Amino acid sequence: MLRGIIVPLVSSFNEDFSLDLQSMRAHIQYLLSQGVNGIFVNASTSEFFSMSPDEQIQIMKLAAEELEDASSALLTGVTSNSTEHSVKLAKIAQEMNFDAVVAAPPYYGAFGEEALYQHFKAIAEGSRLPLILYDIPSATGNPLPPSLVEKLAKEKLAAGIKVTRDSLTYLLDILAVKEKYPSFSVLVGFDHYLPTNLLLGGDGGIVAGANVIPSVYLALMRAYEQGDMEAFAGFAKQIAVFSMVYSRCNSFAGAIKAAAQWFQLPVNLPCRPPLLADEPAKVEEILLRAELIK
Repeated sequence: MLRGIIVPLVSSFNEDFSLDLQSMRAHIQYLLSQGVNGIFVNASTSEFFSMSPDEQIQIMKLAAEELEDASSALLTGVTSNSTEHSVKLAKIAQEMNFDAVVAAPPYYGAFGEEALYQHFKAIAEGSRLPLILYDIPSATGNPLPPSLVEKLAKEKLAAGIKVTRDSLTYLLDILAVKEKYPSFSVLVGFDHYLPTNLLLGGDGGIVAGANVIPSVYLALMRAYEQGDMEAFAGFAKQIAVFSMVYSRCNSFAGAIKAAAQWFQLPVNLPCRPPLLADEPAKVEEILLRAELIK
C-alpha cells in the first residue's frame, strides 16, 4: 500500500526546451537523500502533456536507473487519450520494474462511467503493476465518480487514488471507499489538503511542494504518526502558506520551478510551451511568510 510523501517530479528543460536529464538525475538524488517515500515521473507537475512518447520513456528509464537500489517507491504516469497507449506505457513500466502506474481519465472528450471503467480495466490488466487512479477534473473534464472508484477497488483493478479536487465532500466519499477496502491508498494532490487527509484516515499525498521543501512534508508525516499535534499544526500552517505560490504563478510547474530557485536546487526555470515560466520574485513574499527563507 502506498503511503507517505510521494513527489511528482518536476522536469528540467534547457533554454531550447530540450530535456535536461542531468539536472533531473541530480534532483532525484536530492529527494532520495531527504527520505521521500516515492518518486512519480510523467506527472502533471512533470509537464508530461507537452512531451513526446519517446521523452516520457526516456524519463522513465532515467528514474528506474536512479532508484534501482532505493527503498522509495517509483511511479509513472500513463495518462493518455488512447487506452492502447496507456497500456503500452504500463507494460514498459513493468519491464523497468516500476512499483505502480498512475492514470487520469482521457482528457479530450466526455466519457461516461462505463467507458472510464473499461479504460482503467484495460490498463490494470495490461500489466502486473498496481494502478493508482488520478482524479483531476479541472484538467480532464472527466471526474471519477465515487461509485466507479469503489467498483475498481472492489474488483482489485485499482490500488489507490490521487485526489486533486478542491472538495472535502468528494474526499470524504473516497475515504468511505477506503473504509470498505483498507488497503486502498487515498492520496491527495493539493498540498493544503494533506493534513486534512491524514486526520481523516488517508494515506498521504502526491504533492508538488515536496519537490522544494520535502523536509517540511516529511516532518508533518512524522508528527502525525507520533501524535505530536502541536508540531503537526505548525507544519500544516507552513504547507498551507506555501500552497499560495500556485495562485501567484502561471502553473503548478512554474510555481515549483520559481520556488526551487530560492533553495539552489538542481531545477531549471523554463517551462515548455504552452506553459509560461515564472520569475522567482513572484513567490518570495510567500516563502518569507511561511518562514522558509529569511
